[in-house]
Amino acid sequence: MADTAKPAAHDHAPVPVPVPKYAETIDAGYRASNRVWIRVWIYIVSGHVFVAFLFLLFYVGSHKG
Repeated sequence: MADTAKPAAHDHAPVPVPVPKYAETIDAGYRASNRVWIRVWIYIVSGHVFVAFLFLLFYVGSHKG
């Protein structure tokens, strides 16, 4: 019976890939945060408009004839 627990002779540790270094940015975090808040407000406003439309549909449907 062959011993399969031993690694083969050609196995070796993987070579680590170097991570590129980028220049540090000053305002990227602020701009990204600003875009997130703008998107949040757009979602809040559009959600309220949609709910108001549904409310209007139910109001008109309940008062019709």
